[in-house]
Amino acid sequence: MNSQFPIENAIINLITSYKNQVTKKMRPLGLYPGQDMILLALLKHGQVSQNKLVVELCVDHSTIAKSVSRMVKSNLVTTEKSTKDKRVTLVSLTTHGRELAQKVEDIWVSSEHTATGGLSSEEQRLFIEMIDHITDNLNK
Repeated sequence: MNSQFPIENAIINLITSYKNQVTKKMRPLGLYPGQDMILLALLKHGQVSQNKLVVELCVDHSTIAKSVSRMVKSNLVTTEKSTKDKRVTLVSLTTHGRELAQKVEDIWVSSEHTATGGLSSEEQRLFIEMIDHITDNLNK
């Protein structure tokens, strides 16, 4: 580890290790990158507009539109126009999509438990507090 930038190296190592673990567990589900987050958002909120997904997931509209289109073809979601505003496309989970979303949620819960293994509740709280502080510093 390069001691000149210990915080940077620690953050990069943490993100890389966490992402590798989650990716390894997600691979058998056959999802494209980002589809797991869409499934989780729909599991949490039920039917939502594509625009709400754009805001919640912090991605551009074309990315969401492309992902949703792929997910419709894979029978994970359905889309329909809003009866209130025909310009709004609403996205919902199919039965298959709900089952897959639950598996995704289980993977995220399991990964969080693995990552925080051996840490007390207080240590976890302090870790989140420190990460939030660093994030705030970087967003100034």
